[in-house]
Amino acid sequence: MIDKEAPILAFDVSKGSSHCQGYLSFGKPSSKPIKVAHTKSGMAPAAEIAETLRKETGRNPAVVLEATGVYSKPVIRWAELNGLEVYLISPLESAKVRKSRLRPTKTDALDCGVIAEVAYTRSLRRVTPRSSLYSQLYSLSRRRAAIADRLVASKNQYRKSLDCVWPSFDECCDPFSGYAMWAVGKYRHPEALAKAREGSVEKALEKAEIRTGAISKTAIASKLSAYAKDALSGCSPNDGEVDALMSAMSDVKRDMEALDEATEKLIALAKGLPHFALIASIDGIGDALAALLCAEIGEPSRFSCRNGIVAYAGLDPTILQSGRNDGLHYSITRKGNAFLRKYLYLAVENMVMHKAGNAITRFYSKKKSSGLCHKAAATAACRKLLVTIWGMLRSGSCFER
Repeated sequence: MIDKEAPILAFDVSKGSSHCQGYLSFGKPSSKPIKVAHTKSGMAPAAEIAETLRKETGRNPAVVLEATGVYSKPVIRWAELNGLEVYLISPLESAKVRKSRLRPTKTDALDCGVIAEVAYTRSLRRVTPRSSLYSQLYSLSRRRAAIADRLVASKNQYRKSLDCVWPSFDECCDPFSGYAMWAVGKYRHPEALAKAREGSVEKALEKAEIRTGAISKTAIASKLSAYAKDALSGCSPNDGEVDALMSAMSDVKRDMEALDEATEKLIALAKGLPHFALIASIDGIGDALAALLCAEIGEPSRFSCRNGIVAYAGLDPTILQSGRNDGLHYSITRKGNAFLRKYLYLAVENMVMHKAGNAITRFYSKKKSSGLCHKAAATAACRKLLVTIWGMLRSGSCFER
């Protein structure tokens, strides 16, 4: 919460421009809302309002705006260059204040007043610039997440085309394995593979140096040939569906390579952090997951207590107490970093799957035996894991089983 006698500069941010209004103190606007463009020249009127507030109050105004993602970045950058403190408010908070009025009205100009009211009456989060390393990690983590989403979409498209040209191929083998994609790329259509001799398929596999794991190339060649001879394709070898399949497979390979490259860069960058090794010491968390957790948690010093980092992840419980209802044992709020929750859940799932005998899995088993379903018990274990990580980062100690 900002001191009610302190000046602020309230911004209602939109794409490419904002409405800006200065306040000398709570309920005392210094000017009417004005529209400013997110350019150096466009922000000049906002700088003039800030200077006026400084002269009239003798204090630097704080910049207050809603957390609107990329649209608010230019305003935050402008404030930092001008030496002004920046505070972010949740759009949910401003919406709650607006709806609490007798006749709620929403316009860009009026929203500046709503944002100012939230600034003076609610607790706010001050924006602290990330260090260069953490900023790079965060950007790379989000880019990797975008590539992963793109890979899911390209895999779905590949499966759709594969089911037409190579029907039920996923029952024969993993369609995304090296040898399966090699067979689809080389022969294009099951009829072409059916015409090839089994021995020639095996030789081609050896020549392509495809990794097959514990399965011999002879067994793979036999399995592929048997599938092709019995397959009833949904199109002819010269059909356009075959070209669509080749294009989809190319997209999958591109995205898989991009994901691997982004993961390698992320790990290499995260290894420069002192707490990377601490997080990686936890059973069930490999280098990639440790790097992602480092990127999403950021600087541990941002959180003064464990409840702060739990709320940041959106793992804090919803409390709705009324009458005889104690309001406890509801779901988590989910009002936090969804990526961090996702990576914590993956870590817990990995621990449970591989039966890691540590405090996290024991806590999971305790919750499960108390009657919770798997998902609820795993979510509770996510909170336990996050609090454990926070304690490790504060003390600088490795994980103890």
